[in-house]
Amino acid sequence: MTATASMSPSARRLRRLTVPLCGAVALVAGVVVAQAVASAATVDEGWRLAARHTARLAFLVFLPVYVASAWHRLAPGPLSRWLMRNRRSLGLAFATAHTVHLAALVAFNAIAGQRPDAATLVVGGGAYAMLAMAATSSDAAVRRLGARRWKRLHAVGIHWLWFVFAFSYGGRVAEGRLAFVPLFALALGGLGLRVAARLRARRPVRGVAEGAPSP
Repeated sequence: MTATASMSPSARRLRRLTVPLCGAVALVAGVVVAQAVASAATVDEGWRLAARHTARLAFLVFLPVYVASAWHRLAPGPLSRWLMRNRRSLGLAFATAHTVHLAALVAFNAIAGQRPDAATLVVGGGAYAMLAMAATSSDAAVRRLGARRWKRLHAVGIHWLWFVFAFSYGGRVAEGRLAFVPLFALALGGLGLRVAARLRARRPVRGVAEGAPSP
């Protein structure tokens, strides 16, 4: 029996989508890096732009993963169901994009001879969260860790990654760089969606709250 044949249906579906999705994201990220480096006046400026643009790409892949469950609770539909079924594939695609971003960031700091600043250290912390989540994005990892510990790990990881993006874009907005306002607004909107879904989940059912007998 081959390894593929022994997989569960969910694992086979994950592989079918994950490989082309991660490949497509890697290709787009590679094009972004190449274009940034080729179009800049200096090498270090090119890698700085490459790091910035690949961070935006990673964020746009991350955001659907971050809001998927909240979106599905608040307004379930075909797209939210698709996101819920394929969050692992999207999460691994985000890990691909973020890895390219980190490589571009390291290259920029090395070429420019700069020491990592506070924002870079925060991003580095996000890398650990990303790696931990990517390494445990499988049914086998859920079984080894236990459902409760697995959920706790991924909850902490996904909120830390959100903080990385919100901290980075919020800092740019505070510096007066208005081009980052839409990205910061998207980050805040994603958090707002999750808060709204959590509040709805805690809201008591009307009939039970009014003392009506439950079915």
